[in-house]
Parts: sequence; structure tokens; C-alpha cells
Amino acid sequence: MGILRDFEQRLEGAVEGLFARAFRSGVQPVELGKRLVRAVEDGRTVGVSRVYVPNVYVYELSPADRERFRDYEHALAAELAALAVQTARDNDCAMLGPARIEFETGEDLAEGRFRVTGRVEADPSRADPTGAPESSHDAPVGPHTAMLPGQSRAPEVRTPASLVLLSGRHEVQVYPLSGAKLSIGRSDQSDIALADPGVSRNHARIVREGDDFIVEDLQSTNGTEVNGQPVRRRRLANGDVVKLANSTLQFRRES
Repeated sequence: MGILRDFEQRLEGAVEGLFARAFRSGVQPVELGKRLVRAVEDGRTVGVSRVYVPNVYVYELSPADRERFRDYEHALAAELAALAVQTARDNDCAMLGPARIEFETGEDLAEGRFRVTGRVEADPSRADPTGAPESSHDAPVGPHTAMLPGQSRAPEVRTPASLVLLSGRHEVQVYPLSGAKLSIGRSDQSDIALADPGVSRNHARIVREGDDFIVEDLQSTNGTEVNGQPVRRRRLANGDVVKLANSTLQFRRES
């Protein structure tokens, strides 16, 4: 999923680089991020009109890993809290308070092992005198807070993108990716029709998910590759090269 890929890159850049020397063994920050995404998604609870997820997540680390993280816990907790919020937002879920990450020591854990649990902790500043949460659409959302009760999801930015058919270094044709789904194949009925005998009639398709584009192989005879690797389903990044038999398409999008 795109959110995990994007935040893995963020963690690798902002966290992994910072901690590279400290964490040559044991738990790595990106591992914590991957487990957090699963914890957020697995913690969904259906309410009357919204789906909620926990906003407080507690990591139990082995004594050795906890000591290794000790000087960097605050920075890492901030990155992970932002990851939890973005996961909730992208799944159209709400939190009842600001996201927070806590670290504890699990004496029974071996180095490299960890646990994460989530819980709901309401924001007392949003409660009325009776203890009921506010529902104002004007209530602010802090940097570590997902949508709160009464708030609606902001529309996603839709950045223009295209596939460019290449012949060597030359551009043959540009196909704007303007629809929710675009078919690619040898059939004249395909949205992107390729005159390539090695391409199946219904070879692949491009699917838009929010502001991301995914290429999916449709059980084609010769398969689909992205950057030289066979794929069945792959989220595309700017500059990725999609190869179908003898046809080469490059994914491009405006920044």
C-alpha cells in the first residue's frame, strides 16, 4: 500500500539515517513503522457513524533495544505518531484524541523482538461538561491528530500523470491517465492500444487509488515488468518504466 511505502521512505530518511550508527543490530525503526500500520488497521472499531482507531500505541522493547533507543525516543515517537495519523486518515478513520507513542521495556523479550498495543484515550479538551465529545466541524486537528468526530475528510490532491510510449529514447505517444481505470493491451478496445504481437489483448491496467496509480497485470501471457522486475500489482512512482513484451512505457507525473 502507498501509505506504508511513503512512510517507510520518510522513516528511512528522517529516522533510519539518524539512527543508522546506533541501530546496527536489534529492532530497526522501519520495522516499528510496519507493525504500527498493521496495528492501526487491525484496531478499527465501527461506531454509529464513523470508524475509529486507537490513538495511543505502546511499544514494548527488549532491554537491549530500549537502551539503544533511549537517546532518540522522542524523535522516533513523533515520526511514528505522524505515521499512525496518516494511516488513519487514508483509511477514512477517526481518532478520539491526539496520536501518541509510548515506549516500555519488556523484560521477557529477546533483542530484536517487540510488541505493540493500541488503546483509545479521548482528548479531555474536546469534551463538554457532561463528558461527551464535541462534534463541531470547526474544531482544530493537531499535527498528530486524525479526523475527530464531526469532521469530514479533505479531498485528496489529484496530481496529473501520464504513460509515455517510448522507442529507445524517443517519445512515441503520451497517454494522460485521467480515468479511474485504464486498460492496456493489443485490443483496439483498450484505452492504451499497443500494436505489439507479444502483448495480450487484455494485458494490464492502470488503477487510480486516491492520488496513487497502480499497474496490475491481467494474467497476460508474457507478463508485466516495472523497472525490470516482474509484477502482478505495483504502485508507480515518477520515472518508473513499465514493460509489456516489447513495448516500453514510462510513468510520469507532475511534481
